[in-house]
Amino acid sequence: MKIKIIKKILKNDFSVAIIGLGYVGLPLSIACAKSNIKTYGYDNDKEKIETLSKKKSYINTIRNKLLKKYLNKSFFPSSNFKNITKQDIIIICVPTPLGKNNNPNLNYVKNVINDIKNYLRKGQTIILECTSYPGTTEEYFLPIFKKYKLTVGKDIFLGYSPEREDPGNKKFSVLKKNIPKVVSGYTENCLEIVKSFYKIITNKIYVVNSIKSAEFTKLLENIYRSVNIGLINELTEVCQTMNIDINESINAAKTKPFGFNAFYPGPGVGGHCIPVDPLYLTWKAKSFGMNTRFIKLASKINENRPLNIALKILKIIKKIKKEKKLKKILILGVTYKKNSDDIRESPCIKIINILTKYYSKNIKVCDPHAKFEKFDQLKRLTSIQLKDIYKKGADNKFDLLLILNAHDIFDLKRITRKCAIVIDVVNSCNKIKHQNFIKF
Repeated sequence: MKIKIIKKILKNDFSVAIIGLGYVGLPLSIACAKSNIKTYGYDNDKEKIETLSKKKSYINTIRNKLLKKYLNKSFFPSSNFKNITKQDIIIICVPTPLGKNNNPNLNYVKNVINDIKNYLRKGQTIILECTSYPGTTEEYFLPIFKKYKLTVGKDIFLGYSPEREDPGNKKFSVLKKNIPKVVSGYTENCLEIVKSFYKIITNKIYVVNSIKSAEFTKLLENIYRSVNIGLINELTEVCQTMNIDINESINAAKTKPFGFNAFYPGPGVGGHCIPVDPLYLTWKAKSFGMNTRFIKLASKINENRPLNIALKILKIIKKIKKEKKLKKILILGVTYKKNSDDIRESPCIKIINILTKYYSKNIKVCDPHAKFEKFDQLKRLTSIQLKDIYKKGADNKFDLLLILNAHDIFDLKRITRKCAIVIDVVNSCNKIKHQNFIKF
């Protein structure tokens, strides 16, 4: 059966089902459709399916024009899971958030299994792309296959390939085929099929010996970032007490051609990966009697970063208010990272929520990438459009500008001219001259 399936893949005579059409699943769907694969996208969120059917994208990395090109030609979104029985490869891209006490919440994966278990058939390949602790893929899928008397590697095939989407990254994306894919399979036959598929949609694959190794690889990537972000944020606090410019030191250190990778201070960590993934490994390691002290410390530093920044900003504002009136405060950026529309776990929102407790009537927030009307945590903020900041007139001048996230869409040179005082948390104005610039 393996040879028959691989022949179908090589002839492009197969179809793929992608379950979960969020920040990972939708770009992956379009990447498959772009590679001339019949791609069926599934999501329980009927609002998403309706939006897609109107040829509109809800993710800024997928333009409407690109969606229109493949919709109903090689990409078919649906919420009818019965049709999954017709697809040859099933890829699962659903969220894996944290639950109570920072324990893994795999309800989305469980729900997918319930949705598709009655429609599985011989010859299908199941691939999990969700981030989770080592052992998840086997723990959740092998019992289902056993129950339905499907022999893995013979009747049905199982693999894992961690997603590597980076919302807002203009250089690397699954659509550009330039992100190497780590691939694995439960058996050698499984691996051969998984490899054959991913070779179509990416320019490079990297094979690991087991599914657990692939699952751990994804956690390793994000724990590495979490620890280094935590470290640089802590060193930023140290530098501030010593009157040292941390950014200058980082730029000097990265001139060394080996042994140093630059990480920069910011408002904290956000998104679905860095705040969550390290704690998945911490939870799993605990079951083996291991205490991941280093990981937990980095997570704690990152978790506290928005509060620490908010308190410093409040202190600065209090000092300014002794001399000047601050009637109008403009804040730039609410998404968790530059050039992204993703607000999940955004440290910017956490900072803004603290500031609005004291200055809610004075603050206006601008982020052209964020959909303020869609999310409850944004609806309560007073938003302003970019065009209203740019327009001429005294009514769009501000007493204080706070930059939490410097999207490329912001003309900072233009905006800062309209603001009496500038506080830049992300070192985005280092080349802009301003008479009242407060270095953070």
